[in-house]
Amino acid sequence: MKPPLSLKIVNLSIGSGRHCVPGDVAVCHCVCLLHQGDQLFASEASQPYQIRVGARNSFAGIEYGLLGMKIGGHRKIIVPPNLAYGERKAFPELSEKSLLVYQIKLTDLPAKWDPEMDRRLSERTNP
Repeated sequence: MKPPLSLKIVNLSIGSGRHCVPGDVAVCHCVCLLHQGDQLFASEASQPYQIRVGARNSFAGIEYGLLGMKIGGHRKIIVPPNLAYGERKAFPELSEKSLLVYQIKLTDLPAKWDPEMDRRLSERTNP
């Protein structure tokens, strides 16, 4: 699972511990902004998101942005319009030219949700 070249990822702080890899459940806080600065959505302070990295059940920009992060890390992810297809389905008011900016803070990496996920992802991307 490699991030597309058009996705821009900026580490604001690195964090510590192990890296987030496909198959992890990532517990994170997330804010999604339109490029102009208007907030599209955000996790609540008391309710962080739990995302199964690699399961494709979250927006692509968030999943790719979580890869390689460490607990306590903070990233800014700039998602080009061609990767914002999931967001456009969830938020029909977004234009096809919308550039999105995510701010993600990884708060925890509990045990892997599925130890076989690495193998299945590898088979999916390398037939």
